[in-house]
Parts: sequence; C-alpha cells; structure tokens
Amino acid sequence: MKPVVMVIDDEQAIRLFLEATLEDEGYSVVTFSDGASSLDWLSRSVPDLVLLDLMLPDMSGIQVLESLKELYSHLPVVMITAYSQTDTAVQAMKLDAFDYVSKPIELSRLLRVVAKGLDQTADARERFQKSHQSELFHGVQDMVPSQSQDMHEIYQTVRKISGGDKTTVLIEGESGVGKDVIANLIHRTSSRADYPFLEINCAALPEALLESELFGHEKGAFTDAQNQKMGLLELSHSGTLFLDEIGEMALTVQVKLLRVLEKMTFRRVGGMEEITVDVRIIAATNRNLLQQVKNGAFREDLYYRLKVVDLMVPPLRSRTMDILPLVEYFMRIYSQSFDKVFNEISPQAQEMLVQYDWPGNIRELKNTIERTVLLEDGPVLTLQHLKKLKTIVFTHDLPLRIQESLINPLPDEGIDLEGLVGELESALVHKAFDAAKGNQSLAARKLGLNRDKLRYRLKQYGIKES
Repeated sequence: MKPVVMVIDDEQAIRLFLEATLEDEGYSVVTFSDGASSLDWLSRSVPDLVLLDLMLPDMSGIQVLESLKELYSHLPVVMITAYSQTDTAVQAMKLDAFDYVSKPIELSRLLRVVAKGLDQTADARERFQKSHQSELFHGVQDMVPSQSQDMHEIYQTVRKISGGDKTTVLIEGESGVGKDVIANLIHRTSSRADYPFLEINCAALPEALLESELFGHEKGAFTDAQNQKMGLLELSHSGTLFLDEIGEMALTVQVKLLRVLEKMTFRRVGGMEEITVDVRIIAATNRNLLQQVKNGAFREDLYYRLKVVDLMVPPLRSRTMDILPLVEYFMRIYSQSFDKVFNEISPQAQEMLVQYDWPGNIRELKNTIERTVLLEDGPVLTLQHLKKLKTIVFTHDLPLRIQESLINPLPDEGIDLEGLVGELESALVHKAFDAAKGNQSLAARKLGLNRDKLRYRLKQYGIKES
C-alpha cells in the first residue's frame, strides 16, 4: 500500500506542485487549503506524513500542529516556512514537528525529509486502521456495538489516543461497567499491543503487599523475601499496566507511583538501584477521586497526573438501548461454551431485562446470562428461566416488599420470613461478590463477614466460587 502524504497549504500552485512531485515518487497525496477542512478529514482518517504550511487563511500552522499532535502524537509533521518565519519554525520544532523546509522549496531536501519521516512511521496508517471504530467493535474480544452516544464518544476517544502510547488515562465509573475492558481496548489498539498488558486490583491487597507487587523487592527486604522479585512495573515494560480501584491505594504507595509517572524510574522494596521502565499507566476507579483529594485520602498531584485523559463510563441503566444487544452477545458466547442453542429472547424476558436497573452493571448482566444458559435449555430465553435463578435480577421490588411488611399489618396467612431474608441476603452476597470480581477476601470485607462465613453463603446460594 502506498504511503499517504497530506499537504496543507493555501497556495494552489504549491499544492499542485507537491502533489505531482510526490505522486511521481510513488506516494498517495491528499491536499487541503485550510486548517478546518484538514482537521475534519483527520478526525476520520490518518496519513503517514503531513506537509503543513505555517500560514493558513483560517488559523495558524502552529494551531493545526497542536491539534494534530493531540490526535496522533506519533505522526511526523514537516512544516513549510518562508525564510522570514525561522523563529516560528523553531517554535514548531519545540511542539514536536518532525522537520521543516523553506520556500522556495528545494526539491531534493524535501524528498529526503519525507523519506526519513516515513521510515520512522511506516506503520502509522496500519495502527490507525486497527483502531478504527469498526475494528474496535468486531476485532476485539468482549466488545459489542453500542447504540449509546456516550459509549460512541468513549470509543472515538480511544481511537484518538491509540495513536500515542505514553498518555496516562483515568477511567471512572461504577463497578461492573467494563472499565477493565476499556483499558484492554486502549492497549490492544496502541503500538504497545504486542507487549504485556498486566493489571492489579489495588483494593484486593494490603499496603505492603501492593507495594511489593508493583515495585518488586530485593532478597531480604522483609521476613518472607527469600528471593529477588520483579514487580509488575518491570514485567509490563514496553506494555501497559492497569491499576484498578486506584482510589483504594495507600498514600505511601501513591507517592512512589507519582515518581514513576514523572520520571519512569523507581526502586524495588529494599533496593538501591534505580530501575527505568517504559510503560503506559491506565488507572480506574469507582470512587469520586476529586472528593477523596478534598478529604486528604488521595494526592492532588497524582490525581491530575493520572487524569491526562479522563473517560467516564456510564452505568448500564443510563443506556438501556444496549441491554438486549449485550444479552444476545453473552447468550451467543455462552451457548457456544456450554453447547447450548439459545438464540432468542421472549418478549416478557426482554421487558424484564430492560426494566431492571442492573446495579451491578454489565458484570451482573454477564453473570446472569452465564448462569441462565448453563442451567437452562433453549432455544428461547424466557422469563421463567430467569426467575428460577432467584438472583439479584428479581430483587428490584425487594425494598418495597420489605417496607410493606414493616408498615402494614401482617396478613393472617403470615409472610415468608425466611424467604424474604434469604432473598435479601442472596442479593447482597451476589452484589458484593460481583463488585469484588470474585475476590472472596474483598467480598467478605464489603459484607463485614469473615471468609468462612462468606464461603458458606456462596455455597448456600449457588454462587460460583473463583
């Protein structure tokens, strides 16, 4: 495939000259006479190199350069300048322009600069194509098309930041909305895709163990440190490290993480050697980090260092148009896994699935469909199938029934106390277990139980242990 060179210059003669010259050299060329039209095209496609005039009719070349670099930080931009614009050309170089050529254009120098720029970014367009929205939906595991405008905007942002591979990203949203899937998507559509994607839940480990897991430790650093251990920062070198539940990280560990983000260096626990890494940090939280900053529970400097790009993933209840497509997607996946034939949802089941507010979000929906497909027979997913599960899906009227039992006189025939209490307990255990992503220790802490009591209830309510 021919490399694509983009020419942005308001002089028609220059555009025609460059187009003919570059096409003779075997390049494909697209030309624009102003900044606005070129940026509009760049929002939908990406060239392999840009030739950009400093003087445009609607905005300066510097402004276009800044916008372009925000979209595709890896893209080489060669500035076209007049001899009187040397100072501005120097400014452009400081903004990460690849090089500049002066008017009148010396053809041999132009071709050398273009060839050199293309050598360094030979895969720029291929990376873009891999990260195009259609690829995001169909080429990445665990992704399905969304009809939500909020999700479309998130995917568009992911596409834009996939061009750069160093930008720190903060993903916010309730538990179960798929923050880990978005983080994985950012990694897969970036130039780091062939390198490790490692993740850790900061809420699942005590402070000392989290520090050791992140930074590693030297032999003898503490009682159980019998050997040197590399941490996740070293193991994810050249790749991506995903820090889930970053709001639970202790302040002492936050200080060390801030240093990594600023200098990309750290020391293992008990070590003296400075270790340098090249890793992209993506963090996620279901907490209000800004409020934690105000409360002194989270460092303000770390908050803003993490929030270079901020993605707010909406809860499932705010995008009900996505519920049935997600159900169909998971139903198809688990039908294949369990050798079942579910391929349809009854109208009554559709109504219930859409009306329920899914407090556990996509994770709760996914677990519900997995259990249903595993335990029931198709081909139609019915309301009765779902009711037989007695999961949190059917507790949407539970608060009202409890309130009615407490306010109104008890009926002569009595109430099913054990059933009502059991339903409430089952709902809370499911909610905690889903929120903890199957981590029993964390789920037990959320419920104020010890692990043995939690395991008893997991078995009692048929919740799959992990």
